[in-house]
Amino acid sequence: MPDAQGTLAVAGVSSIDNSGLKIAETFSAAGLRPISTSTLQIVQTYNSMGIRPIGAHTFEIVSSINLSGIRPIGSSSLVVSENYSSFGKRPMASNDIDDSEILMGFLD
Repeated sequence: MPDAQGTLAVAGVSSIDNSGLKIAETFSAAGLRPISTSTLQIVQTYNSMGIRPIGAHTFEIVSSINLSGIRPIGSSSLVVSENYSSFGKRPMASNDIDDSEILMGFLD
């Protein structure tokens, strides 16, 4: 049998000193879970399998579509260059943009 080395992970309290996470309090359902501070603005809650927060939107809504529920259509500064009809006429933008955060900012 080869000699194996590694790290053993053990359940329990772990250090989060270097993560930058600011803990406001903890919740002990199904283990000790940290509750962090946030800038998310909660406008309402929905009680389905527990109380779930509904956050305020930060984009301009120009219309809505009723497709499996009412869904908002937002406005953007992204320049759309072409429409593909084979994928439900979804807009396509150029990859050549000056500020990539306009296209990829939602990934943060």
